[in-house]
Amino acid sequence: MRRGFKALAERNSAAARRDLHLIATAPLDPWAFAAHLKVVILDFASLALNEDAVTQLTVTDGESWSAMTLRDHDQYAIVLNPAHALTRRRSDLMHELAHVQLGHTPSRVEVSKTGFMLLGDFSDEQEQEADWHGAALLVPREASCRCARSKPPLEKSRIFMA
Repeated sequence: MRRGFKALAERNSAAARRDLHLIATAPLDPWAFAAHLKVVILDFASLALNEDAVTQLTVTDGESWSAMTLRDHDQYAIVLNPAHALTRRRSDLMHELAHVQLGHTPSRVEVSKTGFMLLGDFSDEQEQEADWHGAALLVPREASCRCARSKPPLEKSRIFMA
């Protein structure tokens, strides 16, 4: 990762909590953060896919994708895989929001003959940044250090369960 990136992620995490009127160690709800960034979360069920497509995306190939970010000019929308557990969807959503907040653009986009975008890939560096940034947004360093210092260790801390 580029020099200073981890510190930037922590500053952005703190700023997000301030913007949402949360204390520094409070859980950050990814859906509230998406609303703050004006990113639309599309309900998978509302996509009006046929039954075969739903089965393909949620059962047959349910582990082949986690989330997808769509962009139309300056408007972003994210679709989450409804077959995944809520904890995974929270993580996936924050990862996608990290791409949006960091202004990442795919390094490769494949388009079908009919003009539909089929696949967009971010560079390895951008994926690492989104992983780190998303994690910092979910669990800021201060909260993880506080949890690690607690005696006895917190088992089901609200930091991680909210």
